[in-house]
Amino acid sequence: MEQPKVLLCGKHDALLQAMRMSSFAAFEVAEDNGIPATRQDAEMVVILHNPPVFDGMPVLRNWRREYPQVPVVVATSDYSGATTRLIFKSGAMDVLELPVDKERILAFYEAYLPHYKQGKKTKKPRMFTSSQALMAAVAPGMLLASPGNMSAATPFSIFPEQHHIEQGIAGNSGGFSVSFFGHFKILFRGRSIEMTGQAKLLFACLAYHYPKALTKDYLAKVFWPDKFENAPESARRSLNVELAHIRSAFQEQAGIERGFIRFEQNAYRLQHPWEFESDVLKFRQLYKQVQEFQRQGAHVPEGILQEAIQLYSANFLDDFPADSYNWIDVERQHLSAVFEQIADLRSEQLFAKGNFWEALAVCSDILSRDVRMEAIHRRAMKCYARLSMLHKVEAQYSLCCRMMEQEFQSKPSVETIRLYEEIRANG
Repeated sequence: MEQPKVLLCGKHDALLQAMRMSSFAAFEVAEDNGIPATRQDAEMVVILHNPPVFDGMPVLRNWRREYPQVPVVVATSDYSGATTRLIFKSGAMDVLELPVDKERILAFYEAYLPHYKQGKKTKKPRMFTSSQALMAAVAPGMLLASPGNMSAATPFSIFPEQHHIEQGIAGNSGGFSVSFFGHFKILFRGRSIEMTGQAKLLFACLAYHYPKALTKDYLAKVFWPDKFENAPESARRSLNVELAHIRSAFQEQAGIERGFIRFEQNAYRLQHPWEFESDVLKFRQLYKQVQEFQRQGAHVPEGILQEAIQLYSANFLDDFPADSYNWIDVERQHLSAVFEQIADLRSEQLFAKGNFWEALAVCSDILSRDVRMEAIHRRAMKCYARLSMLHKVEAQYSLCCRMMEQEFQSKPSVETIRLYEEIRANG
């Protein structure tokens, strides 16, 4: 059997060296030479996006179109919200911030190369360093763990394995019920828990990564970056203050003892005996079901798609401003891209049945929540064309163009432009 291969698209000596050092000779790491046979053998590709030196967006789109089964990670020095949204919309599975070290690359290998763990020598487990913890949050393919020494990171996919949820978010009377889509809400045994803004967001971070641990320095650096850079101890004290507010809020409003936020091995995590449910966990489970049907080449039941669309009531943590924290923005864009896939699949089903008005209603509902979903603009254009409403096609295309310019400072994709021109030519 040939050795598995990971490709790097773009010239970056430090990144290439880190990728090779992290491979432990379990597979080959090579620079993309454009040879078709070499590309077909790739099990993972890392695409460099380092503007203005190298623009990786065209490469990313080509890879996703030609090799949709290959996991793609984009390594970028531009970590702005607009760029992150564009990367995910273009089909990347993860984003890696430059500069990187080999420990961060290691976690990506374990997340996207299933054979990697089996191929490595077994070592005694060790714990994450704070740099790994930071990577795990800013790129959604990592698991966060406590610091120390650790031989292998455990992969944390954007839809990790979690406790099985048998019921919806509402009605969990036996424990925590947390809503991440739209405004962040916390219920414990049906009672709303209120707290101040910073403490609320800190709890959201702990709850989102539950049951994983987040290092003390990671939390201090994420929430108080300037203070952590100049006075780390002061940032840690600020963290302790907000954690105390969280503990007090749950103790006073729900009677929960303060120990439900555990601190051990220099890391914090939620630890409790109660059920834990959230809309994001349920959404992930539904998406896994969609993926399984698609892998089997089977029809995805309408009920699964409808439930997922209903759950995604608004963007992830929509009550917190964009670009406030990297981990929020990355997860927000990733979940939005998944939602776009699900919504497009549902509208495609209706379109295939000839239910054009119903498909348009779905498109309108989706775009009212997030106008950035280009695939849904295309579906609406197709529906209007089938209904012989060419003026509506023009209006939809104009709206899509304005959206792309405002959100991404670019034109619509080649696919969207081609569809518009075909409709006009056949009109």
